[in-house]
Amino acid sequence: MVIPPAAKVSRCYSSKVSAGNFTKCETVAKVELTSGNILTLRATALVCPAHKHLIRGRGLSAQIFDRGGEALAAACEQQPECAVGEARVTRAYGLPVQYLLHTVTPQWSSGDQWGAAALAQLRNCYQAALALAREKKIRSLLFPALGAGTNRFPHSIAAHQALEVLHAQGEDFDRLTVCLHTPAALAEWRRVQRRFFGDG
Repeated sequence: MVIPPAAKVSRCYSSKVSAGNFTKCETVAKVELTSGNILTLRATALVCPAHKHLIRGRGLSAQIFDRGGEALAAACEQQPECAVGEARVTRAYGLPVQYLLHTVTPQWSSGDQWGAAALAQLRNCYQAALALAREKKIRSLLFPALGAGTNRFPHSIAAHQALEVLHAQGEDFDRLTVCLHTPAALAEWRRVQRRFFGDG
């Protein structure tokens, strides 16, 4: 799959919009939004939604472990337990990337009293992955829509949390790509991008 030219993204500042506690941003860096099979895209690292014990999970995690086979399972066994919002790094196997950044995403609880904690944990997933990438001098990363699969975050909410973090830290990287599973999800992320970050 050919990824379209990078769209500009933004450094966030603290002013709020009337629709809610969302942050507006100024353009300074680059991010890409696309849709398709993330396992066919090239980058230095792929961010993988993970089980806390870094074992085969569901959805994208299952596909990654199926491709990585025993080598990936063995690499993950050497890692300590990973709490929600944290990240671990292993080599990648059977994929067109060098590294996997494993992060445990929270469950969406329909905006109840635990909703704020889930949002903070989801942001932490992106922040932890980016911190590991900087440590490993990884300059290009692929992200799925963390939390928006089996963990049931609405794409509009998942997109805002992700894009705010990526916008704020994007200048530290050459390329940050978010690959959505469907064109409908891509359209929703682009809508959030246009509304809150001035680009689509």
